[in-house]
Amino acid sequence: MGIKVKETTPQQIEELREKFNTKYASSPPAAPFHPTDIDRIRNDHLWLQRFLEMHDLDMEASFNKLWETCAWRQSYGANDLHESQLNQEYLNEGSVFVHSSDVDGKPLLIFRVKLHSKSKNLDELIRIVVYWVERTQREKHLTQLTIVFDMAGTGLATMDLDFVKRIVETFKQYYPNALNYILVYELAWVLNAAFKVIKALLPPKAVEILKMISKKDINQYVTKDKCLASWGGEDGYEFSFVPEARQVTSKPVAANAGDDDQFGDKKVTFANTAPVVLKESNINEMHTPSEGMLSINPKEFINFNSKNAEATLNLKSVATSAVTYKIQTTSPEKFRVRPRCGIIQPNQEASINIWLKSEHQLSGESKDKFLVMAMMAPGGECGGSDVAELWRSKSPSAVDVEQHRLVCRFDENKAKAQPDCAAKASKASVDCKKSAVGHDPQSAMERQLAFTQNLQYVTLALLLLLFAGFGFLMYQQLGHHGSNCPKATAYSCAKRK
Repeated sequence: MGIKVKETTPQQIEELREKFNTKYASSPPAAPFHPTDIDRIRNDHLWLQRFLEMHDLDMEASFNKLWETCAWRQSYGANDLHESQLNQEYLNEGSVFVHSSDVDGKPLLIFRVKLHSKSKNLDELIRIVVYWVERTQREKHLTQLTIVFDMAGTGLATMDLDFVKRIVETFKQYYPNALNYILVYELAWVLNAAFKVIKALLPPKAVEILKMISKKDINQYVTKDKCLASWGGEDGYEFSFVPEARQVTSKPVAANAGDDDQFGDKKVTFANTAPVVLKESNINEMHTPSEGMLSINPKEFINFNSKNAEATLNLKSVATSAVTYKIQTTSPEKFRVRPRCGIIQPNQEASINIWLKSEHQLSGESKDKFLVMAMMAPGGECGGSDVAELWRSKSPSAVDVEQHRLVCRFDENKAKAQPDCAAKASKASVDCKKSAVGHDPQSAMERQLAFTQNLQYVTLALLLLLFAGFGFLMYQQLGHHGSNCPKATAYSCAKRK
C-alpha cells in the first residue's frame, strides 16, 4: 500500500539531482559524503524520488532534507554499520529483526515489545534498528518495509514510549517514504492511550498506513503462510541471527578530487569520515590522564547550557610543534560538533562548539561521552587535506595518540539560577513546569498511562465490592425465606363411618 503521494516526473528528479551536484561542487561539506549515497544520487532515481514524494514535490524542502540526511548518514556511519559494532546481547535476543514479508512483498521489521526493557540503552537499540534497515535496503534495493509492533503479552512494564518515539523520529527524519505499513498487533486495551500518542507522533501521511490488527484480521496484511506461528500462521521461524555477507565499500568521495580549496583556511577543520563507534564498554579504556599535547577546558565534563542545549570545549596546544586532534562520541546521532578535527599550532587554542539536537535528550547515568584524541602532526605541520586522511588510517588505541574522555551533563550552576525550571540531569532534560504542561506528548502519555493504570485498579476494586454486595444480598434473601417457611401439615383420610 504505502502512503499516498504525488507522482514525480523525470524532470523533477533531474532538477533535484542537479541542485545537489551544484552545491556539492561549490560548497562541499567538511567531510565528503559516503560514496554509496553519492552514487544513489548521481546514478539512481529512486532515492531522490522518495524525498520528493515525502515533501509533496517541494523542491527546496526535498533538497534540504536530502542534504541533511546525507550529513547524518556520514556522521552516523549508516552505510558501514557492521554487526560487530552492535550490542550483541540486544542483537541476539531477537527483540528487533527482519523476517518474512507482507502481502505486497515488503520485508517485515518486527519489534517483539514484550522482550523490551526500559533499562536498555536506547542509542544501542536504535543502532540495531538502523542496521536492519540498511542491511535490508542493501539486499533489496531501497525496498520499503512494513513495521510490526508485536504487542502480544505486553503490559505497562515493557511499554517504552521513548523507544517508540525514537523509532518514529528516525524514520521520519532520515528514511523518507520507506514504510509500506505500520502494524500494531494485539494491543491490550490498557495501552490504548499509547496508540493515540504513537499516532500523534506520525506525519499526517503516515497515519493512513497505521493499522490495529489481531489474529482475526492479520491475514489482510500478512498471508497465513508468511505469518509467524505466534500470530496464528504457518511460519514456525525461530529467530537466530545470521551475519550479513557484504562487500567492503570504498572511501568517501570528495566533491572535486584534487581540489583542496575547502581546506585552505587553517581555521577550517574537518569531520571524521569513518568514525569508530564508541561504546560504554570501550571508551573507559581510552583515556590519557596526562596533558602532553592538549590542555582541555573543561577537563572532565561537557557542560550543556540548559536554555539552548549548547556547549563549548576549548583545546590548547601545550606541545612544541603542531598537534592534530579528532573528536568522537558514543552517540553521534545526538550531537552536532563543529569542528570535529583539525590542527592547532603551539600555544594556540581552538574552540569546539557542540549542540544537542532538539529531537534528542542526554542519556541518564552519564552514558553520553566524548573522546578527544590528539597526536603530533607529521613533520611538525600538515595541510588541511591531510588531516582527514591522517585520522582515517589511525587507530584510536595507537601508542602515540593522547586521549581525553569527557562526560556530558547540563551545567549545574546555570540550572540552579533558573528557579522556575527543574534541572533534571538524570533525565538529561530541563523542563519548565508551567510551559511543559500540555505541550510534551511524552509527559502527557505518561500521565494518561498512570491514570489508566489507576482506573484499572479502581475498577477491579469496585467489581470486588459489587460481588461482595451481591453475595451478601443473596445470603440475606435465602435466610429470610428459610425463617418464614410454613410448617408442613399432615393430611389424613377422613374416617369412614
